[in-house]
Amino acid sequence: MATSAEPKPLISPADMEVVERVLGMKTGYVLDFSDRTFDQVLAHEVGIDATAPRYSIDGGSKARRLRRILPSLSAGHQAKLLRALLKYRDSPARDSRVDLLDDQWRRSYEDIANALEAQVASADNVYAASSWTGRRTLREQVTIVRGLAPVALREVDELANLLESRRFNDPITADAIQCLRELHTQLGALIDAVDRGNFTREAVEAIERSREQLVHLIKEGAKLTVVAPAMTYGIMHVLSWLSGVPIDSTLVSTVFGTIVGADALKSLSKKSSLART
Repeated sequence: MATSAEPKPLISPADMEVVERVLGMKTGYVLDFSDRTFDQVLAHEVGIDATAPRYSIDGGSKARRLRRILPSLSAGHQAKLLRALLKYRDSPARDSRVDLLDDQWRRSYEDIANALEAQVASADNVYAASSWTGRRTLREQVTIVRGLAPVALREVDELANLLESRRFNDPITADAIQCLRELHTQLGALIDAVDRGNFTREAVEAIERSREQLVHLIKEGAKLTVVAPAMTYGIMHVLSWLSGVPIDSTLVSTVFGTIVGADALKSLSKKSSLART
């Protein structure tokens, strides 16, 4: 069975020790969250379904899942989640079992969030104008990638896992699964490139080529639309919004694409009218 590429950590092992200490993760918990409240916070703050099987590969505890979730996020989303968890820790609503936080640990934890945000700010300042040509400006495209690439990454992984679980043995569907895995790797690399200021037009074009290959395999008989038609076409729409290359629309795919990308598109619409194209 093909597996997804491991995300490249943006938080060093030493810094992760600080995160785990501040969030009380050593015994498998995350602060005093229940499974329900933990899942709600992850969904609200970064749009993650923390119950997805891919986050429970090492076990289903909240701490083990968070160790999987954090590296899958962009630098900006990692910082946002860390700050949200610290805010909850400081809230009077938290359980008394969570100790008061020492100032030195707090500073170290906040330095980690600051460093992640600095990566985003630094990346914004180093993009070369020559690395992008198109009707969107470079900054607009970067904003759209930040909003939609993590959505596409999750949905592509989910579709590949779903197809693999059905154990189809026809070569066309096998090729489609491999294409999805390659697309997942490309999306991860695209997110990493944006975070590190290495974003290029070629990276987006690679995503579009993979989307076109997936369309070709579907037309040849790959069973994506048999297993999950709305999800498949919805992913196509998210990838189209990401690359800026229009595709034929259907009601069901537009609805699904809008649902999975709703939060990202809502945020993007405030920054660029091109996000809606």
